[in-house]
Amino acid sequence: MKKFFKIFLIVIAAVLVGGWFYWQQYKKGIVKNTIENALAKGSDSLYFIHYDSSYIDEVNGNASFFNVVLQSDSLQKQLALFDTASAATIYNVHIDEVTVTGADIAGLISNTRVKADLILLKRPVIYIISSGKKKERSLLTGTDTLLIYEKLLGKFNSINAKQIKITDGYLYFTDKTGKPKTALENIAVDLKNFGIDSTKDYQNIISYFVKGIVAKVNSVTVNGENNQAIFSNVEYNAPEKLLQIKNFQQKNKNQQIVFNINNTSISNIATDSFILNQQLKAQELKSDGGLLTFYRKKTKDSTRDKIEIDNNYFDEAKLNKVSIGNTKILIYNAEKPNDEPFTLTNVKFNATDIQKLYEGTSIKNLISTSAWKLSADGFSFFTDNKRYRMNVGSFDINNGNSTMRIKSFSMVPTLSEEAFSKSLSRQEDLYKLEVNNIELTGIDIRLLINEKKLVATTAKLQPVFNVYRDRTVAEDLSSKVGKYPHQLIQKVKFPFSIQQLTINNGSVTYREKSVASNKTGAVFFKNINGTIVNITNMPELISKNNMMVLSATGSFMGVSQIQSTWKLPLNTQNGAFDVSGTAGSFSAPSINPMVEALGMTSIKSGKIQKLTFRITGNDNNAKGTSTLLYQDLKIEMLKKDSAETKKKGLMSLLANALINDNNPKNGQTRVGDIAYERDKTKSFFNLIWKSVFSGIKKTAQKL
Repeated sequence: MKKFFKIFLIVIAAVLVGGWFYWQQYKKGIVKNTIENALAKGSDSLYFIHYDSSYIDEVNGNASFFNVVLQSDSLQKQLALFDTASAATIYNVHIDEVTVTGADIAGLISNTRVKADLILLKRPVIYIISSGKKKERSLLTGTDTLLIYEKLLGKFNSINAKQIKITDGYLYFTDKTGKPKTALENIAVDLKNFGIDSTKDYQNIISYFVKGIVAKVNSVTVNGENNQAIFSNVEYNAPEKLLQIKNFQQKNKNQQIVFNINNTSISNIATDSFILNQQLKAQELKSDGGLLTFYRKKTKDSTRDKIEIDNNYFDEAKLNKVSIGNTKILIYNAEKPNDEPFTLTNVKFNATDIQKLYEGTSIKNLISTSAWKLSADGFSFFTDNKRYRMNVGSFDINNGNSTMRIKSFSMVPTLSEEAFSKSLSRQEDLYKLEVNNIELTGIDIRLLINEKKLVATTAKLQPVFNVYRDRTVAEDLSSKVGKYPHQLIQKVKFPFSIQQLTINNGSVTYREKSVASNKTGAVFFKNINGTIVNITNMPELISKNNMMVLSATGSFMGVSQIQSTWKLPLNTQNGAFDVSGTAGSFSAPSINPMVEALGMTSIKSGKIQKLTFRITGNDNNAKGTSTLLYQDLKIEMLKKDSAETKKKGLMSLLANALINDNNPKNGQTRVGDIAYERDKTKSFFNLIWKSVFSGIKKTAQKL
């Protein structure tokens, strides 16, 4: 019995020693076959996994596998032969090296659990191939992540690792052609304390470990049908809740760069919304800016333009703060893409206290209700007829305090006065306008952005307005009815309302080349200060207050102070108006530069003491009174003789005989009644001037 027991012990020892030698000799093959069989079984035998060689230290739980491949030859063959495959998506994976340290080898072999101190994947290359006619995808979905997990690791009960590292990884989304729709290249991942188990209901495997991940991608390329987007040096730091992108660039179908944004960071980002729903929910977005391109397009049911962005990467966004640095914005006409774009430079944008985004709320609505500020350098563009260049100076819009400031605005002719006159077949005015220090307050930004309506409480500006007309050109005999200032306001298609406009130190100059003298004379007003109340073309506001009122003071020809009030009903059906004014004393000969060129008359002496007038009118005529008080008025009538202007002796004598040299005279003040029929081929201001002048003539003429 003792001998038998001794022999039994010797046999057991031999078996153990033999088993140990056998394990050492064949353990790699056993492990390899076990892993391959387990993963093949876990993927319903559609996929197989193999590797070229391995190193296993079962005592310390260390293992390395080299040139690991996961693929399905049957699905790949099916994809090559037919338009559809038995699976909607095919996965091909190659990893140069998989190293596990501190692992539970028994659990790994038994296909129940993966537990390790470190899992290292060197240069993994993953292809996710959309087969058949399924909708192409460019982002990793929850289904993708679950299937990759199951196909790579089988259906383990749990996976736990203190650290997972990926170096030099590549991820491609392709179709059967093999051309990547989306490519992530040079991926580096560092994940701490990763753990999942079969008791959880997984929707997206990424969401369970992404909160502890630090991932860097050298390049992300997304190829769309008409554009290509490239993200460079992307870093996502889940513990810090930070996303950083060194550069974002997008190209259109012609490989023209339309977006080029530098050094963008998003802080305190909500991971689940970002990964699961492509919703950007974060504390702050900061960017150095760069280039943005938009397209202006007519809408089908409106004559207004609609601005479109050739990009839609996030369905919704919720940010508490946005800060964007120097950016260049190009806005093209979508119907004429080869035309020069409207350009804004040095654009800066800052926003705080942004309202939370609810489902169905657009970013446009979101921005309209936040406290933001937009500033930019000026820009220029030409009018459709190319006669004028419009220049807008640097500006800023502040939604926080509802203000807009524009340094300057100008409308500059592209032709000289002589060239402009030669280009005309009928008389037209040539304008030159410069407006400085424009400031609007009380702007309703929500209406401006959402409904394209400008509503402001006040506006301030400093205008310099010049008009030139060449009377030697054939007259324009077309009707000017319906073109009074308050009538033209109602024809502006853009709805607007300014409760009060303040004019500071403005000026207006009218220059005219006379047929009689062939000279150019000027009438000008300087140091204009005044207000215009209730400027609007919005019916709902006009129904409450229909009167636009202008009150202004200024200097006439630099010799007399004037004051005028203009009452212009905005809902008039017949062009009704009411204009009154006064002018102070001045030496009559001081206005000779004007009257000699325009009226072929020279004032030899006289003192103007005061002018008052009041006229009311409509589209057809003007009525009222005009009173001119003066002393010792003497005039000369002039004629054009060759290149010189000479006195008409007889006509001058007759003219002085027909006018009163004083008013009042003999204690009586003469008042000129105005009853002037409008020349409908002439402008509103021509009617005002002619009406006042007709009253002055009656004041001066002897009865």
